[in-house]
Amino acid sequence: MMTPQEVSQHAFAKANFGGYNMAMVDEFLDQLTEDYTALYKENALLKSKMKVLVEKVEEYRSTEEGMRKALLAAQRTADEIVREAEEKRAQLIGTAEGEARAKIDALRQELENEQLRLSAAKEATAAYVAKLKDLYQHEMDYLNGLSQLTAPAPSQTEQTARDIQSSMEKIVEEETGELPQVEDELPEEEPEQDVQEDGGLYAELLGMDRKDKEEQPEPRREHRSDRNDRRARRHDEDEEDEDDSPTRRIDFSNLKFGKDYEIK
Repeated sequence: MMTPQEVSQHAFAKANFGGYNMAMVDEFLDQLTEDYTALYKENALLKSKMKVLVEKVEEYRSTEEGMRKALLAAQRTADEIVREAEEKRAQLIGTAEGEARAKIDALRQELENEQLRLSAAKEATAAYVAKLKDLYQHEMDYLNGLSQLTAPAPSQTEQTARDIQSSMEKIVEEETGELPQVEDELPEEEPEQDVQEDGGLYAELLGMDRKDKEEQPEPRREHRSDRNDRRARRHDEDEEDEDDSPTRRIDFSNLKFGKDYEIK
């Protein structure tokens, strides 16, 4: 492509005949040179701009590739995170469900055990209550029988009772050589072993049973007392047969012995 300078410096050979007007040719060349110069500069400017644009496009293309790779990497990372989250969620749900089922089974088993223990306690309590009722009825019948067999105590004055008691003790000492003690004849009670049962109600019932047994009268004590009363009554009857009058006391303070002996 010719430059504007080459166009302006181009020379034509002179013609001998029929040539162009030189003034018109020069004027046309000047105008052409001016227009061509403007087009040439514009073309150069456009080429430079195109070069810059091409560089930008290449830069954008490289950036686009990097962005595309980054986008793909981010997409893969997001997919992996979602997958791991789903796996962890499923694992946590499975663990929680397993623990919940285990706790429910344990609670059900414990409930069944407590129900069995409650049923056993109710049965044992009912049996023990029935046993206590039978024992109570038996003891009441026994006490009623004792009350019918025991004779009423004779009504005596305090002094007569002391005299009878003293005479009875002397008679017993003469016959046996020792005063029988009811407490010595009774066997020593063995200490009851503490019965430990599951549940406070059963232990309380056992305590009530022991208390009832402690409050029950001793048959042998009643028997010894009846025998003593019979002896006292016999002794009293003997004294009444000998003398119906009250006992006369003798004062020995005025007795004298020896030469001063004198009965006043």
